[in-house]
Amino acid sequence: MSDYTAASFAPVQGFIEKSRKLRDLYGSSLILSFLSSKLVQKAESLGLPVISPGLPDVAKGMPNRILVQGKFDRNLVKTTLLTEWQKILTICREWIEANLGIPTNQYCWSQTEADQGHQKGEWERWGSYTWEIFWGYGDSVQAAMDDLERRKLKRDWIAINWMGESSSLTGTDAIAWHQLGKFNPNPGRSLSQGELEEMELFYRRLSWLLDNPDYRVGQKSLSLQELREKQANPDQIGRYIAPNERLSIPELVKRLVTYDKLADKIGLDKLKAKPDDPEFKDIIREPGYWTGWFMGDGDKVGDKLKRLASRPDEPRRDVPVERLLPVEDLPPTATNLKKFTQLIREWGQKFQKNPDLFPQGKGRVIYAGGDDFLGVLYSPESDPPTPPDKVKPIEALQWLLTLEQHWQDQQQKIKHQLNLDFTYSVGFVWAGHQVPQRDILQHCREAEQRAKNQGRDRLTIRVVFNSGQYSSPK
Repeated sequence: MSDYTAASFAPVQGFIEKSRKLRDLYGSSLILSFLSSKLVQKAESLGLPVISPGLPDVAKGMPNRILVQGKFDRNLVKTTLLTEWQKILTICREWIEANLGIPTNQYCWSQTEADQGHQKGEWERWGSYTWEIFWGYGDSVQAAMDDLERRKLKRDWIAINWMGESSSLTGTDAIAWHQLGKFNPNPGRSLSQGELEEMELFYRRLSWLLDNPDYRVGQKSLSLQELREKQANPDQIGRYIAPNERLSIPELVKRLVTYDKLADKIGLDKLKAKPDDPEFKDIIREPGYWTGWFMGDGDKVGDKLKRLASRPDEPRRDVPVERLLPVEDLPPTATNLKKFTQLIREWGQKFQKNPDLFPQGKGRVIYAGGDDFLGVLYSPESDPPTPPDKVKPIEALQWLLTLEQHWQDQQQKIKHQLNLDFTYSVGFVWAGHQVPQRDILQHCREAEQRAKNQGRDRLTIRVVFNSGQYSSPK
């Protein structure tokens, strides 16, 4: 008799939605896919056949739910995930400490040699307590999936108790800077003027370096006054981080992993897959520039997985053998699941790479795991004095009318090979330039949920104004 393991980790949506820039969303997606891929690689190294996700060799867009044949020990799942996450944190922290020109003895934010085995630093706390790991095991695919859902009812989460100023993005986590974690006999006090200037210097130097890292890294560090003068024009700075932003450690890491040299060192996919690809440009947020955000999710995917897990493999007789997906020597129910996850992931890869998806290149797919996706129609930043083209409402509407066409081939394949009807529900948000990105993502999720509640296989549109008021057409 075969046994199976299902594993997952959280938070995913919360990790993604704590964002201000488009770069944050990409960084979040890259990190999540990387961690999932490392779990898959570990399972494969143990000789455990991976049933889901499909395309296990493609990290980009990999879902965070893993299903394997055999026992994938829970402690090994946890150790693998945390080790890879801690590797990301260490590479980012060491890059900052090596390049900002701040003396090493002024950094208080990580564990010292004397603290090892006694007390963790701020970076080490985030390394240990960012993720919840969930694990299920059973003598069938269905039993493993049910065990995973049952164990989720008992949370596996530890909150970090920090002291310091709040991140300007979320307002709930401490600001990352070199004196975070410094002993303070009066933890309730506000920072002194000198400490505020030290924090400002940290973020100005970081912003200055990342605006042109290939040239500025290794150059002489500038003083606070010099940086204030050079960064006086807000239109020409802040490619990665604005000088006035104050980010927590995870928020900072999301930005840093989008820097190619750090991505290479970690082993992450890069924003530019090829050197001659267009430069990544963030969303322009000026009066009159609206953005269109779309979030889609497969309908009743959980129910479909349960159906596939409970029925024997019966290949459609009207499908030629050569058109059936190759699968490993798995039990029948696992073979069905393997086919399904391969099909939807193949579609996700195709959807994300489609060069003709958006009108005149005014858009990006942020992630497309297959059964869910997120993207945006927007006006990219341009070099002054050239004003970027606006995304017109009629363009957005015309694009939405053709969106369903992009998954019709996938629906036919799933129907043909697995005899399943597969549909998506989509939420679309048309937002003003002052609406915070994290609010937009929440509106997207609500609009998507409304589409599901009204019958699924449909699109819900929500218009969000700068005031925060919104309207959804009936």
